[in-house]
Amino acid sequence: MSLAGALWFAVQDDLFTNGVCNNTTSSSISNTKQDKQPSISEPISAAPETHTVTVLDRLDDRFLSQCLHLNRQCLRFIVDFIQARLKKDVFAPGHSPTPAEANILAALAYFAHGSLPRKITERLEIDQTAAGEAVNRITKLLSDLSPDFVTFPNSYNDRMGAAQAFKNVSGIPHVVGVLGYLHVKVSPPAGEEHMYINTVGYHSVMMQVVFDVDGNLLSLEQCCPGGTPEQTVWENSDIGRQFSIFQHGHTWVVGSRSLLGCGHVLTPVEAFRIKSNAALRFNQAHAQLHGSAQQVFGSLKSRFQCLRDIGPIKSPESVACTIKACCVLHNICKKFSVPLPLDFNIEPLHPPSEVLNIMAEQPFDYMEDTKEEMIEMFFNISEDGNE
Repeated sequence: MSLAGALWFAVQDDLFTNGVCNNTTSSSISNTKQDKQPSISEPISAAPETHTVTVLDRLDDRFLSQCLHLNRQCLRFIVDFIQARLKKDVFAPGHSPTPAEANILAALAYFAHGSLPRKITERLEIDQTAAGEAVNRITKLLSDLSPDFVTFPNSYNDRMGAAQAFKNVSGIPHVVGVLGYLHVKVSPPAGEEHMYINTVGYHSVMMQVVFDVDGNLLSLEQCCPGGTPEQTVWENSDIGRQFSIFQHGHTWVVGSRSLLGCGHVLTPVEAFRIKSNAALRFNQAHAQLHGSAQQVFGSLKSRFQCLRDIGPIKSPESVACTIKACCVLHNICKKFSVPLPLDFNIEPLHPPSEVLNIMAEQPFDYMEDTKEEMIEMFFNISEDGNE
């Protein structure tokens, strides 16, 4: 859902326009037709082109997998796309002594490991200073592309497609995404340590993320200190405000119990309110969906190990570019079905940031009332006619 066909057609067109897309890239995009007819302006039989050996061509598949955590087809697309964007950058430095491809691969190596070992920069034939500058530049470029590669299903048909996929795996209707909070370990600014302590007990920055049933990222918000209550983040987020005005219709996102009372966030039924097997079955289905955040966030941190520990930071905003860049790459990897690294680990779920006084009387909430009706309708399965 996050990488709609129209986007990928536009991306491929952009690459062809800039003359950097080769046959490997174009054939790797699943939304492109296999039997493309030649255009009028193209000769039916052209003379064979001379192939220039690139930096990527000189690297073997084992190096790409172990050092970049990506496969060749995905890398070819990423490199071609970034090169096309760099050509449009009027502020780009001209005549760099280092090939643009080596700079891009150096940045991807940093994302994969959180550092740039000398053995990698030597293999790419790039010095450490140039590599560091490349990381900063490519990170900013990818981060700026997040609105294009991380998109929410805004049309009715896209929402219904997303909802049907969630219903197929959980039985819960009208769910268009899972709401989670990605925590990235940091060393916080002096004097602000208390703001960054999360519910697991370490310092982090957090980013609110919504993803679909396949783990594609649909929505990203700004970074904030890891100790920020999840409810506060949701209520002040762009996607939260969109749901509050029913921009996405009568749909849900699945969230943790700390978000009880937040409109359009589907939370589990509180233990003291469970009075039927239907509520129990709903909670099991909810836990299945919400627990998928462990796989999604684990995938992000295993493939892009720079997200395991950013180190000292000046502010949450200084980390946001790195996280968003990795999220863009994550969605591209999903598109190309890139295998996860062998050292993949799931991410533990964080306990809720705040336990609300759920015994207190809550104001009437239209969506909460709808949730009760939905549970009764879809999870009240008759057992021997007694339920």
